[in-house]
Amino acid sequence: MRMRCVPLIVVAVAALTVGACSGRAGSDATLGTPPSGATLPSTGGAALSTVRPPGPTTPSNGGAAPSKPALPASEPTERGADYRVSYGWGVPSTRITVNHPITAPIAPPPAAPLPYLVAIYVGDHPQASPKYGRISFYFRGGFPSYNFQYAKQVLDDPRGMRISLEGNSYLGIHFVQAQAHDPAGNSTVRTSPDEHIGFRNLKSYAFGGDFEGYLTYGLGIQVAPNTDQVLTIRAGELKKPDGSGHVYYVVYFDVHNG
Repeated sequence: MRMRCVPLIVVAVAALTVGACSGRAGSDATLGTPPSGATLPSTGGAALSTVRPPGPTTPSNGGAAPSKPALPASEPTERGADYRVSYGWGVPSTRITVNHPITAPIAPPPAAPLPYLVAIYVGDHPQASPKYGRISFYFRGGFPSYNFQYAKQVLDDPRGMRISLEGNSYLGIHFVQAQAHDPAGNSTVRTSPDEHIGFRNLKSYAFGGDFEGYLTYGLGIQVAPNTDQVLTIRAGELKKPDGSGHVYYVVYFDVHNG
């Protein structure tokens, strides 16, 4: 298991929710380093740190995180708003980028200067058409930019070491202008599933680094062995009320069941 911020504790459009329900790669790319020439805006003097060592499941917020409701172990079921599909069903054999430009810091200290990850949820949707498995990333503060791509392997950032994933096809995900720690260095992730997801095709996920505004994850996907099968991916976003007047900014990734 690779080093990460915490023990790792992306739909039916009509539902407008990201609720819990129950490749062979199309590219020879290796995903794990920021796009060439990418830059980040000034964070107003706030330090953006490197990969964090393992920490407690529910770490202290160090006085940095806003006072908001605790996240449940199962995914919140409140209906969302501003739902959109950012990438329709397709094969991301080249890098797909979704931009949400922000000006950092997004809030004054002691708040985090960038959108920060607070939870990860997974859900299986065997009754949907088409059927799929989903992983959802819940952020506070705004939507980060993100990119994703099928790759031969997913590397952690900044060490450049291959992260371990189940399956025989891999999707690398980079959140840009994002973080998973507060200014005190504590993890902001309050809940997440086990690395072993175990759905029909979405088998696992793994943390790949939280470094200088780049937050990396990899998905392990199972396709039919000894074939050229490649499963389609869908990505989307929505704002989900948290019950206290604030919202979660949710980015999800769906893996089509093959």
